[in-house]
Amino acid sequence: MRLASRKSKGLSLTRRKEIDRDRILDAAESVILDSGGRSFTLDAVAERAGISKGGLVYSFATKDGLVRAALEREVARFQEAVGRRLDSKPVKPFELVLAHIEEALDEDDAATRKAAFLVTALVHAPDMMEPARRYYRALLDPLLAESGEAHEVRNALLAVEGIFLLRGLGFVEVSTEEHRSVLRHARDTVAGALTKHRGADTP
Repeated sequence: MRLASRKSKGLSLTRRKEIDRDRILDAAESVILDSGGRSFTLDAVAERAGISKGGLVYSFATKDGLVRAALEREVARFQEAVGRRLDSKPVKPFELVLAHIEEALDEDDAATRKAAFLVTALVHAPDMMEPARRYYRALLDPLLAESGEAHEVRNALLAVEGIFLLRGLGFVEVSTEEHRSVLRHARDTVAGALTKHRGADTP
């Protein structure tokens, strides 16, 4: 009975750490959204999470480590949302890109700004960009072609992610409507290419 009690206690402590970690990441995202990333410091995140800076550093020793964890969670969230659009079934590359663009269109401006900050905040630390790299490779690598529908789809996706990153880095002032206009154009391009591709596959 004593061993079982210790085991249960251990499970409880593990669960507590998971809750605290999510609370910290929620606080980090809140600071990003409120300040546009301008006041993103460990002190600001600790204050928003209602914990000491020492408690924060125990979970995330550096600001980059915290940003990477938030980026991993954001990539996972977006992938899950795209997967729901596809009913989590195996799909072809064009269908995956179309679902990606449609999900981006449905995201509100705050979610887009948060994601852009998380990606661009780590440009100085390329080794920490792996979560985003893996996701983009899965989308783009199957579309390598010099012509045809795959070329069109790849160009549309590059336009979508290009404006996302330009806006996130603050290189250009892009309104929400202009951003969405680029996404709608890309969506229509990919949908048209997908229709052609399906027609070519039909005997």
